[in-house]
Amino acid sequence: MPDRVANLIPSQRPRPADPTEAPLAVRRFSAVQRPDADIRAASDLDLIDAELHCFRGPLLSVEDQGDREELLARYAAADKILSSVALRQSTAVLS
Repeated sequence: MPDRVANLIPSQRPRPADPTEAPLAVRRFSAVQRPDADIRAASDLDLIDAELHCFRGPLLSVEDQGDREELLARYAAADKILSSVALRQSTAVLS
C-alpha cells in the first residue's frame, strides 16, 4: 500500500502537534515530586549555558580557556544527572 501522506502537497501534509506548556499546577506538582539534585542540575545547566557564550572565540587567554573547561565539566556533570532522570517526568504536554 503506497504512503498516502507522501503523495500530498506539502501544504496539505499533517503537521505534528506543537508541544504546549503545562499548567502551573502541573509544573508545581512535578517540581515537588522531583529530587532536589535534578532541580539544581536543571538550573545549573541554564546558568552555565549563559556563561559559556562569554568564552567563545579563537583568541582566548589561558585563564579564559581554563574557565571554559571548568564550565564544560560542570555542564557535563549536570547533564549526566539530568540524563539519568526518566523522560516521563517531563512537564511539557507533548500532544
